[in-house]
Amino acid sequence: MAIDWEIVMAAAFAAIGVIEYIKGFFKSAPSNAWRLLMPVLCILFSAIGAILPPWIMGGILALALSQVGYDVIISAVKAKLGAKREGE
Repeated sequence: MAIDWEIVMAAAFAAIGVIEYIKGFFKSAPSNAWRLLMPVLCILFSAIGAILPPWIMGGILALALSQVGYDVIISAVKAKLGAKREGE
């Protein structure tokens, strides 16, 4: 049995993005909660990627990408705008 690295990478990325999304609802949750959730999500998303239709994993990945992209892009823009305003 060969490992499908596309599914492995998709599951890992999806788990990161979904955890970041969920963190928005539970801001005071301890970091151990996220550590415990990570392997569960990785296994779940690997199964989804291997068994279910591709559009389901595609939707999960779109959520993950939008969340991580938002965090990276919007946070960077806000930081630059804040720095620019302070320097005025």
